[in-house]
Amino acid sequence: MPESASHNKDQLQRFVFDEMDARGCIVQLKDTCETIQSTHYYPPNLAKILNQFTAAVTLMRDSIKIDASVTMQLRSQDAISLIMADCMSDRTVRAIAEYDAEALQSSDEIEFNKLGEGATLAITITPDDGERYQSIIPIEHARLEQCLENYFARSEQLPTWFRLLSNTEQSIGIAIHALPTEKTKDSEKTDENFARLKALLTTLDFEETISLESEQILRRLFHEESCRVFTAHEVKFGCHCSMEKSRDALKALGPEDLAELVAEQKSKGNNNLVVDCHFCFQRYEFEIDKLDSLLS
Repeated sequence: MPESASHNKDQLQRFVFDEMDARGCIVQLKDTCETIQSTHYYPPNLAKILNQFTAAVTLMRDSIKIDASVTMQLRSQDAISLIMADCMSDRTVRAIAEYDAEALQSSDEIEFNKLGEGATLAITITPDDGERYQSIIPIEHARLEQCLENYFARSEQLPTWFRLLSNTEQSIGIAIHALPTEKTKDSEKTDENFARLKALLTTLDFEETISLESEQILRRLFHEESCRVFTAHEVKFGCHCSMEKSRDALKALGPEDLAELVAEQKSKGNNNLVVDCHFCFQRYEFEIDKLDSLLS
């Protein structure tokens, strides 16, 4: 396993096991998480979960073979109404959460399977060219990594294991995907290999690895395996909001609601409609007198 030439906390690296039918990816995010956390105040327990979503959506984006963005979205009627993270095809990431500050106590342990009957977890894949498609993941487990493993077991028919760790400032994520049997023809041996990889993955400790580079983490976890690491790719915070998308959001309100919004702003003496991006706080202003095409 090669030594890393430089230490970049915001990156992902793929790896493969030369003697087993399995591949994986590791992601470390620090600056990205800090930027996301700086846009809003989140209590520590929610901040940790949001950072896990950020790592998870990056790993999910890496797992697909086409150029596309991936969105992971949790919605519930509980204290946490929304957690959403996006990873674009260029590996820019953004994330946001909405919650009831009075209902969510910072000391509460956030368990997904206790978010109420109406809670949903969805993954949406939007190809750069083509139609988007969405999968709804059953929320049957307490942790995000368990829900994602369940998703892969049902959709891909091959095991995938996740380890997602975080604090309020950064996150580490590892995904290992089983591959169709080629290197190991003995099914019993294959099962043993997969069980060993899963067991080793569960030993990943956040405090022990927070200051290590990707190759060092993988070396500690899989020092007895033949693990080959590929070139690292940069991951960074990025928002894909735009004037055009904000205009589309206004249009989606419909003529009646938009006319009501315009009338409200005019009554306050405002000549512009303002659309704020909740992810990055970019502000887009539209002159009311030029909105005729949206009102028609």
